[in-house]
Amino acid sequence: MKALAVFPSSREVRLIEQPEPVIAGPTEVKLRILEAGICGTDREITSFHYGTPPVNSPHLVIGHEALGEVIDVGRGVTGLVPGDLAVLTVRRPCPHDFCGPCRKGRQDFCITGDYTERASGAHGYMSELVADDQRYIVKVPKELREVAVLIEPLTVAEKAAEQARVLVQRLPGDLKNDPSQLNAVVLGAGPIGLLGAMKLVMANLTPGYIPG
Repeated sequence: MKALAVFPSSREVRLIEQPEPVIAGPTEVKLRILEAGICGTDREITSFHYGTPPVNSPHLVIGHEALGEVIDVGRGVTGLVPGDLAVLTVRRPCPHDFCGPCRKGRQDFCITGDYTERASGAHGYMSELVADDQRYIVKVPKELREVAVLIEPLTVAEKAAEQARVLVQRLPGDLKNDPSQLNAVVLGAGPIGLLGAMKLVMANLTPGYIPG
């Protein structure tokens, strides 16, 4: 199958052929990639600012914003069947037992920094087919087909909104109960900035906008 990969040692970006993934465990899912987003992270990886290939691999397949169609599932998979649409999450937990966030499935708050990510330390999703464990796959309603590839960057905006809600609750008096009195600033005009501004509007905050 075809995939788009970077070769850090030779500073090349190439379309390559690599083996088709197989379902290696009972809870793994195989998907056909329908769409893959390209963002500033991909630009920086292909400019060789960072991006670590998997162990014993000379190349790294890029791509971390992906929408796929399920084409096969392991015998232990529940809630996903061939034909379903799904997006794939990016970060994988670190191996340390003392990292509470990773052990609770919140590796976005990893305290060790020893996590890996698809497209950094593990191959990304810019390939024809991928396979992964169902715990890292989120089923998407088919009516969201046209916008589902935006779910990965939307999670960043949603996390920011989640943290903002926590901060708002620390405010005095009526401010915490009336977010329309508050202003927020969005920096940058990329997908995350635009999605973040939309989240602020939905939360009744007044966004100010500063182009990046």
